[in-house]
Amino acid sequence: MRRCLIFLVLSLIFAAPALALDLDISGSLQFEGVYNDKAELDKNDSADSYREMRLRVLTEAQVTKNLKIITRFDALDKVLSSTDSAFDQNEDDDNIDFDRAYAELTTPIGLLSVGRMQGVVWGTTWSDDEADTDRIKLVTPIPINGNKLYVGVVAEKVTENDKGTELSSKDNDKYYIGATYKTKNYRAGLLSAFYNFHKFQDPGQAVAYKQLNDLGGATKAASEKAKATAFGTTAAYYSALATAAADDSKPEAAEVYTNLASAAQTSMNNVLTSNAALLGAAQSLQATARGTTCEAKVYLLAPYFDGKFGPFGFKAELDYAFGEAEYQNNTERDVSAHSWFAEGTYEMGPFSFELGYGTVTGGPSDLGYTGDLENMGYVAPGVDWAKAFILTNDVHNMNTTLGGGLGNLVGDGFGTGYVAYLDGYQMFYAGAQYKCHKDVTLGVLLATSQADYTPAGVDDDHGIEYDFNFTWEIFDHLTYSATAAFLDAGDYWKERATSVSKTTDGEDTYALYHKLVFTF
Repeated sequence: MRRCLIFLVLSLIFAAPALALDLDISGSLQFEGVYNDKAELDKNDSADSYREMRLRVLTEAQVTKNLKIITRFDALDKVLSSTDSAFDQNEDDDNIDFDRAYAELTTPIGLLSVGRMQGVVWGTTWSDDEADTDRIKLVTPIPINGNKLYVGVVAEKVTENDKGTELSSKDNDKYYIGATYKTKNYRAGLLSAFYNFHKFQDPGQAVAYKQLNDLGGATKAASEKAKATAFGTTAAYYSALATAAADDSKPEAAEVYTNLASAAQTSMNNVLTSNAALLGAAQSLQATARGTTCEAKVYLLAPYFDGKFGPFGFKAELDYAFGEAEYQNNTERDVSAHSWFAEGTYEMGPFSFELGYGTVTGGPSDLGYTGDLENMGYVAPGVDWAKAFILTNDVHNMNTTLGGGLGNLVGDGFGTGYVAYLDGYQMFYAGAQYKCHKDVTLGVLLATSQADYTPAGVDDDHGIEYDFNFTWEIFDHLTYSATAAFLDAGDYWKERATSVSKTTDGEDTYALYHKLVFTF
């Protein structure tokens, strides 16, 4: 990979005179430190303490007046002092990962982008989950009374399942049409989307798959089941021989065969007992009447507003998903979910204040549930919002470990099976920032949250989170930031963990995080 990168750079340099190539290179080098105390909210859980680094490089090659080629790669994205790359556990000479490469073509009707580029961002950061997406995008600016209206259309390939002969017409695609109106003081827009998924999982199926994979996976389940079956067959074989020997008045042989049958039976029971949870999870998933995947046709509407008028600021966004999922047993389930947030800000000299509320609908995520799909987090977890550091961020990895594996309120992204984010939430928050020096800013945030859905017998209280933030712009291109966060955990975590056969004491937790970023 290193030789390929050197060859690419040299090729661009030597080709520059012929193409009149204008090559811009920018990026960042960052170092992070993470300390999580009792991330699983269990008194016996040890603390996580580690450091990470990442080099990110963006290149923009202006090939002609109307054509630009853009690439981005990450290198050494890993825990410090580890030999292997974080991408695929190979050695450091294999740790360069190109995640974006696309062309931008300026046309008479707008800017056309083709390739792998940024996606899953719109309006405010609410419901955003920035990702690398394969898409074709056209954005057309329309001047209106000194302001501009931007109209965009996007066709995105989420998963390609039709290559080869095993599957046909099983791709997952997204299509977007959106418009944004920008003025000096505000911007507002409306996004409409159509998710045409032919091979997908609903929340119950995803939770069941996650449970199975956490226990060892389908391959291990099949192997252990085959092993138990083999022991059972052996036990039956020796039992039959013992019976035959007894009928032939051969007591010594009968005793030997009986002992062998007993040993095989014991081995079978040991396999079944030690793998009971794994085999039960596999059987539950295989036995579901609606199958292990579904087809989904879902529509999304997302209006937003973001403006600032003197010292006052206001932003809001609503995301509403509706449609239906069709299953292998010819049944259907309606999709009806939404999320929204609103936030007001006020600036007063070196101080700024914010007050807001956000809600994400949740719903049952067990395999047997047959009602409407109301888990908005399943469609748009909103990792980028990251308002409360412990509850709605993923940089500390508590998004998958919090609460004994329930995960926090964003889980690990679109379409996965972490229970806490499938339950949704309702959060009030208030914060303040003080710019005590032209280069130094202090901040505090208080957030209180409760689950939107809980099963009977489970409290909805997530608890109260307290965040303290520090940012120091040391000089141009060098910034240091730090966060200390404390979660006074509510009863939800312990009771919800018990309801899904997980274990946690519901202990409080705190996280310490800091980051040094060089930009170029």
